[in-house]
Formats: sequence, C-alpha cells, structure tokens
Amino acid sequence: HTNFSRLPLSEVDRVAAFCRQEGIQIFHSHNTRASHFGALLKVRHGVHSIAHLHANHPQLHAWFHDRVLAVSKDTLTCHRYYLAGLGKKGAVLVNFVDPKQFRPSEGRGDALRALLQVSAETPVVVVIGEICSRKGQDLAMQAWPGVLRMHPDAQLVFIGQGSLPDNLLKARGVTVLGHRNDISELLPHATICLVPSRDEPFGLVAIEAMACGVPVVASAVSGLADIVARGAGASYPATDTRALSQVLTELLSDTQARAKLAAVGLD
Repeated sequence: HTNFSRLPLSEVDRVAAFCRQEGIQIFHSHNTRASHFGALLKVRHGVHSIAHLHANHPQLHAWFHDRVLAVSKDTLTCHRYYLAGLGKKGAVLVNFVDPKQFRPSEGRGDALRALLQVSAETPVVVVIGEICSRKGQDLAMQAWPGVLRMHPDAQLVFIGQGSLPDNLLKARGVTVLGHRNDISELLPHATICLVPSRDEPFGLVAIEAMACGVPVVASAVSGLADIVARGAGASYPATDTRALSQVLTELLSDTQARAKLAAVGLD
C-alpha cells in the first residue's frame, strides 16, 4: 500500500526498494497523483513507468514515462499537441467492461422500475455519472420538457454523486437516485442511456450501456464521439439541448430504431 506521497522522497524510495525486492519491472499508473509518483520512480530509480491518461488537459508527468497510453485518440492528440516531446511514446488503449457484470437483462427482474415504482411500460432515460457541469446533467434537464410533450409518462433518472438545484428537482418525471452500487442491475432495464457530457475523454458508461443491450444517446464530444460512431449510438451536437430533445423524442417513439442501436452497440 502507498499514498503516492512524492515529498519527502522517502515513500518513492521505499516503493522502489520494494520493486527491486519483488522483481517488479513496470509501474503502471492511472490517475494523476499515481502518474506523478511513477515519473519520480522512473527518474530517480529507473523503474520503468507506463502512465494511462484519462483526461484531455495537459499533464507534465507524461514527458518522463517510458510509455504513455490514452483512453481515446482525442486524448492522445491533445497531449501530443501540448507536449511536443511525447512523440512516439504515446498509444491508444481504450477502456473496457466485464461482460459478465454488464450484460442484457435476460429475463432478470426489472430492478430499475421497481425502484422508481412505475409500470413496466414506462420509458426510462438514465444518466449515470457524478453530477457536475462537465457531465452535463443540467443540459439533460433543459431538454427534458420537450421530451415530455410527446412522452408525458417518461422518466429521467440521474444516478451518481452530487445534487441538482432545488428548482430542477421539481421538474416532472425527474428522479435523482444518488450513488448506487447496483448499476449493473439497474442499467440493463433502461429504455435509453443518455450521456450529455460537455467534455468526455472516453465515456465508460456508454460502453457499459452497450454491453447491457441498451441504446445510447451521447453528445458528439472528444472520445465519446468515437464510441457512438458507425451506428453504435445516436449523437447530437454538444450543448444543443433542442437537438437532444428531438433525438430522445424520436427514439422513444421508435422501438425498431432503439433495437438497431442496441444491436450495433452489442456487436
């Protein structure tokens, strides 16, 4: 165990000694704190280091690793632009999901609608992720009234840490479930998984939904646009709430279109 403390250097030295003792040759890091720690291990002790980039903003530690992986082409392009010295050290290695955990409902009871206490026929659009500006839950709320005009019984469900402003919570058909540990049980029963992010280097929830056989609607930003390309999901211009409302309305009205998106996503 380590807290990745970089100063004083005693923790870096301790981990380096452990690597030598156990014959560990490569340190593979995934978040910024760990990646800075890995860069120090490389520079100070020669432990080979691989950093996996999950964000588009420049991170100076990327210069010091043996290899830098990025979750999408867009993320790698951003780092190559900001860090000219990155050169050939960069490569794309996308995120993945465990199909044993995220899978179609296959006759399992509808835990989502049971939790919401709505009928089996009720359309449910889920948005999963920390409630914050980057994830765009406020954009989903702005688009929702247009959806209700055609689908007055539809439900918009937010799953994730954080809270919406009180005035938005009064909107019809909107529920905030907060943080959940049973997303893999709830997600397969969603009618649509919406990913309205303003910025998204990858968008793990999109492929989790695809693995569950749930059609995805996503903003066309960053790596998220690559995920839903070629018919794996429906996209719309980021922050365009009118276009978002239209896409949701049309898909909720078209069972065959949703089934086609789900099939391509599973494939």
